[in-house]
Amino acid sequence: MPDFWRITMIRATQIGVVFSLLMAICAFLALSPAHAQSADPNCIHSGDKTAATNSLADLPQGQLKPLSTSYFLDPEGRIDADEITAQNFTFTPCQTQFETPRSPGALWLRFTARNPHAGDQIWGVSFMETVLDDVTLFEARGSGLVRIAQDGRTVPAAQSDNDRLQTAVSFPIAAGQEKTYYVRVSGTYAPTVAPVIGSVNLLSSWSTGFSAISALLLVFCIIMTIFSLILFRHIDPRFYQYYAAYLIGMFFMTFLYDGWPNMIFGSTISTQQWRPFIELASGLVMIANIQYCRILLTIDTDPQKRKQAVFHWLTGLGVIGTIWAMIDPFNMGTPVAILLIINPFVLLYVSGRKMFDGVKHAVPVFASLLALTIGLFSSLYFFKFPTSFTEANSAFELITIRPITLSYASSTIVEGIFMMIAISIMINAMQKQRNMAVSEAIKLREEMALSEQQREEVEDAAGLRAETLTALLASDMDKKLPLPAEQGFLDRATQSVIANINQRGFGAGALAAELGVTEKTLGRRLKKSQGLAPAAFIRSIRLSYARDLILLRQFDTVAAIANASGFSSVGHFAKLYRKEFRTTPSEALKSLETAA
Repeated sequence: MPDFWRITMIRATQIGVVFSLLMAICAFLALSPAHAQSADPNCIHSGDKTAATNSLADLPQGQLKPLSTSYFLDPEGRIDADEITAQNFTFTPCQTQFETPRSPGALWLRFTARNPHAGDQIWGVSFMETVLDDVTLFEARGSGLVRIAQDGRTVPAAQSDNDRLQTAVSFPIAAGQEKTYYVRVSGTYAPTVAPVIGSVNLLSSWSTGFSAISALLLVFCIIMTIFSLILFRHIDPRFYQYYAAYLIGMFFMTFLYDGWPNMIFGSTISTQQWRPFIELASGLVMIANIQYCRILLTIDTDPQKRKQAVFHWLTGLGVIGTIWAMIDPFNMGTPVAILLIINPFVLLYVSGRKMFDGVKHAVPVFASLLALTIGLFSSLYFFKFPTSFTEANSAFELITIRPITLSYASSTIVEGIFMMIAISIMINAMQKQRNMAVSEAIKLREEMALSEQQREEVEDAAGLRAETLTALLASDMDKKLPLPAEQGFLDRATQSVIANINQRGFGAGALAAELGVTEKTLGRRLKKSQGLAPAAFIRSIRLSYARDLILLRQFDTVAAIANASGFSSVGHFAKLYRKEFRTTPSEALKSLETAA
């Protein structure tokens, strides 16, 4: 019966993952970056041919709402401010999102603002999208336009009216005034933009919230990378190499995409120039994710290599897609985006199978991939299906209206936490297996040494009479073999050192505390039974442990063996190893390679 339920759950997981994957692909392919119309139920299709006058007076708190504007597309980006007033602008009732031509093309917006308040106001125009190269605001004065504000990724800090990540331009408007403004927008990753008009206080809070979320993700990537390098470096390089590469790729992808180079260094590099590097970071994230999931799920240890093909195909497609995207990011970036969605689904299916097979660390792997899948899919969904709104009164409300950054950051953090748990469980299990193997090797070596010693003594006394030989052997055994209590004490001491083999500061005091005796008692008992001081005893166990790691072929480098055996200096370890075994660790490794 348990097998029946296990098989049923596996089939249900398979069907669910495949169905979700097909739905994600179909939804992605069915989307078009054409003009996106608002589904605002409060919009009245009155047939008006001109945009309504913008004012925040109708809002209870006077905060933010979609900008009512007409638009003009300049695909070549050749029309400047002196010529734009003569162009025919288009107005579509209820439209809140507008197509953006590829750079160097531009989108022009024309809107009217009126201040019915008794006092002067400062309002701002921003966009639900954050990745914008240049946003320039002009005011219509007489027969021409006057530039009054500018912001964006390619705008030098000295010319920008905004020092925050969120792109915004502001304008003052006196009490009772009504003015016409033009906005030129160019350079964005998004196929459409959604302009909004709001108070500068809300725009400032909104930018602060966005910056905080982005910074939190960057700090998380840095901390987790350092943590993984420190924690896992001395265990097995595979457990930090791919995961560290994943986190580093995630860091640079977020750092470049959210515009931190412009914020920190004053960079004026455009999105088109950054795009190949962002695609490279995305590809690194995707490939590293595949590789460390492959290792965690122990697929690479499958003797029949039956499931290796899945990971080989995913890795190959990821490499090809990344190269294509770097060559032509705007035309070939879609395959990488599709692969970023497909990969977690496939890995989710594999981890689900492993989970039902009883692999303990597959559970957090499944949870981490599930969080990553939900986050990526929701980010893609809200990127392609922006949510319409009528007004907003807080930065939190704005972030939840378009939760692309929030869902991406939260899913990445949750995924990282669960993946770290999975790696820790895997390493703990491997460490226990390794310590058991080394302990067995030490016991076997001691038994073989004792047997060899007894055999030599028997051969040396072959000429003695049988009764004399028996008495001699019994006498020597009494002298050389430790008492049962002392042997048990030695076994516990040995196991304690092996259990703490990775703790470089594990010395006589720590060993005595583990055994529940004083340092003086520990030294006396070790001196009596082994003829060694506690420090020499611990060093001897570490060296024996290192030799067994070499014989068991647990590592391929001397540095990894030294780290796994608790030695901080590779040179010091090699010197002690040569003194103890009359050969160097590198020579021992080479001899094994030659024998193989």
